[in-house]
Formats: sequence, C-alpha cells, structure tokens
Amino acid sequence: MFWLMAAPPVLAVTAHDGIDEPFRLGNSVEVLRDTESQWSTEDVLAGRHDAAFVPAGPGPLGCTNGTVCWVRFSIARTLDAPSLWWLRIRALRPGEVALYEPTTTPGRAQAAQVGRQFPLSWRFVSTDLFFELQQPQPWASYYLRLADTPHADGFSLWQPRGFERQQRQLATYLNTSMGVAFALMMINLVFWRWLRDALFLHFALVMFVAVLLHAWQTVPALTIDEQMGDLNLRGALQCLLQAATALFTARLFDYRVHAPWAARTAKAYAVFNLLAGAVSLAGHYAAIEPWTAMLELLSLSAAMGLAGWLLFVKRQPQYVWPAALMSALSFSSVLGRLQWLGWMQLGADVPLGASWAAARLFYMLLLAIIVADRTRRAELEVRNARRRALDDALRVERELEARITQRTHELGASNARLADEVERRSDAEASLQVALQSERKALGQQRQFVALVSHEFRNPLAVIDAAAQSIGLPGVETQPRAVKIRRAVHRLALLVDNCLAEERLHADRLKLRIESLDLCVLIEGLIEPLGPADRGRLALNLQAGAAPVYGDPALLDIALHNLVQNAIKYSPPEREVRITLRILGREACIDVEDHGEGIRPEDQPRIFERFFRGTTSTKASGTGLGLFLCDEIARRHGGAVELLRSDARGSTFRLRIPLQANP
Repeated sequence: MFWLMAAPPVLAVTAHDGIDEPFRLGNSVEVLRDTESQWSTEDVLAGRHDAAFVPAGPGPLGCTNGTVCWVRFSIARTLDAPSLWWLRIRALRPGEVALYEPTTTPGRAQAAQVGRQFPLSWRFVSTDLFFELQQPQPWASYYLRLADTPHADGFSLWQPRGFERQQRQLATYLNTSMGVAFALMMINLVFWRWLRDALFLHFALVMFVAVLLHAWQTVPALTIDEQMGDLNLRGALQCLLQAATALFTARLFDYRVHAPWAARTAKAYAVFNLLAGAVSLAGHYAAIEPWTAMLELLSLSAAMGLAGWLLFVKRQPQYVWPAALMSALSFSSVLGRLQWLGWMQLGADVPLGASWAAARLFYMLLLAIIVADRTRRAELEVRNARRRALDDALRVERELEARITQRTHELGASNARLADEVERRSDAEASLQVALQSERKALGQQRQFVALVSHEFRNPLAVIDAAAQSIGLPGVETQPRAVKIRRAVHRLALLVDNCLAEERLHADRLKLRIESLDLCVLIEGLIEPLGPADRGRLALNLQAGAAPVYGDPALLDIALHNLVQNAIKYSPPEREVRITLRILGREACIDVEDHGEGIRPEDQPRIFERFFRGTTSTKASGTGLGLFLCDEIARRHGGAVELLRSDARGSTFRLRIPLQANP
C-alpha cells in the first residue's frame, strides 16, 4: 500500500493476488454517509465531497432509514497484473447497490452498473454481489452507492481465473450436496415404502425441497454463469422448505403425543408458509420476506424450547440426539436470520468453502442416521406392542377356550364333577401313599438307629457291670477287669462322640473350630486311650518332620478314631493294624490298613452312606456312622476318604487333608 499527496489511500494489486483467495481491500475502504440524501451523485463523483470521506473501520456498513452510503476505494496495479478484476461485496438484503468506474476525464465517472448475483448457498444467509472492474494504469478510484442495505462488508477482489476456480469449487460443493440430498431422498422413500413410517416420507420431502433449492442455484448457472435464478422462486422454495421442516420436526419429536397444541401450531405454520410461497411465486416475495423471517425466528425459538421441554420436563431421553442436532441447526439459522434482519452483527466476512460443505453434508447424514435410529426404536416398540397384543390374543383365546370347555362340561356336570372328584382323590391317595412311605422309611431308619444305639450302648454297659461286680469277689484279679472296663468306656465314649459329631455336622449353621495342628501329634494321641492289647497291635509309620494342616481337632480326631477302631475291630486279634502318614503333593495322606476279610464288591459303593452296614459288618457291632462321619469330616476340611484296596487280605482306607500353605 502507498499514499499519494492529497489523494485517498491506494491499494496495489499484483499478478499473484486474487487467485487462491480473495484480495481484501481492508483499511483502504472509505465511507461517506449522506444521512439526509442531500448530496447529488454528480457532486460526489466530481470529488466535491472527498474531504468528508473517512475510513470505514471494522464491521459491516449499515445503510438504512434514509441514509445513503458512498464507499470509495482506490486501486493501483503492477505492470504484470491483469486489467480485468472482479469486485465482490457481501450484502445481506441488498437494496440499491451501484458501482461507478473512473473515466479518462479527470473528476468524472462512468454510469453505474448493478452487481451481478452468482449462485451461492441455498440457505438465506448470504447473497454476494460481483462487479466487473477494468483497472487502468497507474491507479483509479471507484465509488459505490449503497441505499436500503442493512449489511454490507467483504470488499475484496478476484482475478478472473481465481474467480472461476472459486466458482468451480463452489459448484462442486453444491453438486455434491445436491447428490447426497437426492440419495437421502430416494433412500427414505424406499424405507417409507418398506416400513410404512411417515417419518421417512417427511424427511424425504425435506430432502426433495433441498434438491430443488440446489437446482435453483446450479441449473441457471449452466447457461449463464452470472445468473443466480429468480429470487421469487427462491423465496417460494424457502417457504416450502420451512413448511416441510416444521412437519418433519413435529413428526420427529411426536408432538401429537407429547404436545398436541404444538402439532396443531406446526401444521398452521406449514399452511402459512405454503400461502407465503404462493405469494412469492406471484412476484411479491420481497414484500413479505421480513415478515416470514420474523415468523421463522419465532418458530425456531419455539422448536428449541420444545426440545428442551421434552428432555428436561417430560423426561424423554430418546430425544437427546435429535434435540441436540435440531437445536444446533435452529441456533445457526436463528443467528443467520438475525444477521439478515440487521438485528445482530456476527463479525467479519468468512467465505464459504470445504468446511462449510463438509458441515452441511455432516448435518444431513447425521439427521438421516437419527431418523433411521428413531424408526428403529419405533419398530422395536411396534414389535413389542405386537408381541404384547399377540400374548393378549392368546390369553383371550385361552380364556375363550376355557369358557367353551366349561360350557361343554356343564352339559354333563354330574359325571364331570364325579370324575374330577375321583381323580382328585386318586391323586390325594397317591400323594398320601408317597408321604406314608417316606414316613415309614424315616421311622424305620430311626428305629434301626435307636436299636443299634441301644444295642451298642447296652453291650459296653453290660461289660462294665459284669466287670464291676466281679471285682468285689474274692480271688478275682482286678487288672483284667479294669482293662475290660476301660475298653467298654472307650467304646461308649466313641459312640457318644459319633452321635454328637453327626448331630453337629448336620446342624443348620455349622462352623468348624479351625486351628493349626500337626497330624503326627494327632495320630500319636490315638494310642493313649487304647488298652495294652490294642495299643500293641498298632504299627505307626509316620513321615519324618511335621505335617501341618488347618482343621477342627475334635472332628479330625473322631475321623481317625473311627478308621482305626474299624481296622482293629475287623482284623484278627493276632494281626497288626498299620497306620502310615506320608506327604503327597499339597496333601497329607493317612493310610489305615487292616487284615480283615475285606468288603464285598457289591457293598463297596455304599460303605460311606449313613447307617449302612454291609454283610461283613453285621458280624461285628456298630452303628453305621463311622465311615459316614469320616467322609463328612474330610469333605468339610477340603479333603476326602477313599477305599484304596479291599480283598481277602484286608482293606486300606486313605484320609486326605490339604496341607497348610507356606507363609
């Protein structure tokens, strides 16, 4: 930029400017405001009021309410720069906008030319004006006269090839957007045909109007590059778009269900826009456009308010994503309308480009996804409703069948009631027989247990009584009698311990008294209560070192006593009973080996059942609780009892208990 004495600021352009992006005039733009329209065009162009021009400053120009704005800018070009340029002005709702070019006569200017309108966004946000400039050498001043134009900014220059590139890019964006809108329209028509959901039809109508608006921009430009299309037709299409959008929004948010008054209002708004569209086609859109814009502001604000009401008052979370998208679209439209009406200035001019087209495509695709998801959820609800209806129909059918059956049975009421009574009595008798059998079995087991316990308690008591009576007789040795008494007492104690252990194991809330103990010490403690003869028959083979386990000492002692007593009881008096302790992996294994007759193969699967005594066991006394308690106690400690071997040479039982974990 350079300055000439007594001349306006001059902005120099080169051959590289205005190709990839517009060359902005910026601070070189000056403005003269004629508030009373008292200065003639000839005086301004003759330079008589040049001293009154001041820098335009930031922000758009507002030239309304009788104010005429004269804009002046001066441009110089280098020798390699072209002489033909395009001046671009962004003017929302342009009124009278005319450009006056310089002439060869000093102080004179050519007649005005009106800016040409080129195809831009199908929305109402922007309408650009373009003027063809023939730039002389070395520099020239240009005058613009603006009247009835509430918003004008974006003063910039394009070279012809840069302008053509920008227009081709814009046409590409528009054609892509129109193709996506057409594809979405066809897809939604197919979905509407398949699913019979009117929401798809409403969305297809919105996309159809969008296709028409795209065509309004692109089709005229196919023949005349500088022609945007009939503005009245554009107004009619915008009214049709508003009507379709209102009906679509009402359907998307189910106004008929949640707010019937809003559904009626949306229909009335659609009818109003259709009437406004008819007026626009008649050539009067410029007269009604401010009123349609203000009504659109009200409708957009109401749509955002209803979306918030559905989410936060009615608690309808299924509308979260539709509300978010529609609110974003409505908010951007509100800002655009406010700027169009001149009620709000949104900042500097920003040219449309790839980001604008990508945002538009993103919004359309996201809206299509939301519509599909809305229909998917509606389809699920329909399926659930159909399932419920089917269940209700089946229930009604069953009830009807039951009534028909009941009426049929009433024809032979006496026979039916008699047969039913007989059947009920038969079922009751069968149930009673089952209950009686279960009770008899339980009583039999109880009598068997009582008999066994009585017998087992009576024998040791008889031995104790006989031995005690014979002790007082003269010449009778007391030592053998004392041994018999101790053996009988030990046997009684073991019987009592078994009975108490059985009761404790089957209590509702058994809690083991767990503590750390050594199995070697526990096994060695088995010998002390035995008599000399039994003690002499035991052969211990304990592994060197301790065998630490966690367990209930009383219960483990009972299990070991039962295994050892069974081995002593079923082995011949002259044969020994071997007790072996070894460590196998993470378990302590105690093997108790006797030399009895063995257990019959058919009895072996049942030896751990409660009260079971095999054929061999009937030759010796017992309650049938010993092995059952051993198995129960071992399982409660995480181990097991198993029969390793049983034949004519004797039997070997193994008790397995987990070892303590290393600290």
